[in-house]
Amino acid sequence: MFKKALCLSFISLFLFSTFTVQAAGKEERAWQNEIIYSLMVDRFNNGDNHNDYDVNMQDPLQFQGGDFKGIRDRLDYLQEMGFTAIQLSPIFENEVGGYHGQWIKDYYKTDKHFGTLNEFKELVDHIHKKDMRIILELPIKKEMEGQEIINIVKWWIEETNIDGFKLTDINNKPIEFWQAVTSDIIKLKDDFYLTGEAPNLSNDEVDKYSQAGFTSISDVSLVEPLRNAFSKPDVSSGPLFDLFEQKTTHWLRTAFFDNQNTDRFTREMVNNNTYPVTRWKLALTYLYTQPEIPVVYYATEIAVNGGNSPENTPMMNFRTDKEIIDYISNLGRVRSHQKALMSGTMELLYENNGMTVFKRQHDAEIVVVAINNTSADQRAVIPEEKIEKDKELRSLLGTDLVRVDQNGNYHIVLERETAEIYKVTEKSGYNLPFILSIFAVFALFILFMYITWKRGKKINPQK
Repeated sequence: MFKKALCLSFISLFLFSTFTVQAAGKEERAWQNEIIYSLMVDRFNNGDNHNDYDVNMQDPLQFQGGDFKGIRDRLDYLQEMGFTAIQLSPIFENEVGGYHGQWIKDYYKTDKHFGTLNEFKELVDHIHKKDMRIILELPIKKEMEGQEIINIVKWWIEETNIDGFKLTDINNKPIEFWQAVTSDIIKLKDDFYLTGEAPNLSNDEVDKYSQAGFTSISDVSLVEPLRNAFSKPDVSSGPLFDLFEQKTTHWLRTAFFDNQNTDRFTREMVNNNTYPVTRWKLALTYLYTQPEIPVVYYATEIAVNGGNSPENTPMMNFRTDKEIIDYISNLGRVRSHQKALMSGTMELLYENNGMTVFKRQHDAEIVVVAINNTSADQRAVIPEEKIEKDKELRSLLGTDLVRVDQNGNYHIVLERETAEIYKVTEKSGYNLPFILSIFAVFALFILFMYITWKRGKKINPQK
């Protein structure tokens, strides 16, 4: 009887834990909590050779074979890196040679090089089953009317159940145009994501487009300051924080280092004679811990190099070193579990020519980020009043632990060109309840084994 009760207790505990995890996983995420992987469909992965029309791997201006099946085959790869949303280049039927999706011929058909509409629907279903979201890029032409855009968006929502659209070249239309269009689009589906992008938008223009009804705006103006700060060591990150201070309204934005319209950030690193893996680790640490939605362009995880188009969009190579991939996975894990990194305030605590320490805070949760983008080991001394008194900093990427010294200071020490993320926690001591629970489980296991042995002796007393 005791044996059955013990087994039922363990089973109940397991089922309760499983239910709790599943219930937590089904909570709706705010868009500001997403981590977006942006990719060019033709250049990501070839999963179906039957749609390889006009494919010429020797000519970068021709189709390379990427398709919906290829993306579906790599969903585990993307999820394991911590990405929660996937943003696709335009998938609509294109004119001859439109591998990039920009020369749209018919907005209501998928391009035959990528797969059928049913295959795209299957991709959407698989993405949703993995608790991920999917966003489509929609180029806006100058001659398009508002109702035409609304009808296109409505059709794709109803037919495929996508989660969002990224509208490019939104500056082709006035603000008043978008006020009318976005108000109708956001009614089509609950929590539908509508982001906009245009080159050379000022902060004031970004605010106006945000007020017009977009969920977020691509922060193109941040690209150059980001790249300047992390393409080489011993560069002050002060300008980045100055820009953040200028954004007084703090509308939701997306941040990125490169995309199909820029040369690859790796190219800038190479031109500066720096090691791309190290550079990318520092840059991504900042991208994942700053307030805007992080967007990572495909092949960043393999530090792909390239100049202007089409050199910046080669076919993805999955047989490569995993150092950046593993680092991205760790960053994704940290960001997704810290509310302070997704929606908290941001405060610069220390900056000295690339040695940067800043604080993110959401209610009582505090995370401290330290990035040593210098060519020497560094120590940053932070008064406890700037973080929180009588606490300790526990590393979320490594094993470091920082306590307040006798003078009331935190000493954060980092080797050259490394970064760390800390959670501010209570001072650690002996966790008596945890220790007692371990002993209790061990004692129950010994008792279980003893009862089993005794029962075996009764059944077969000769043994």
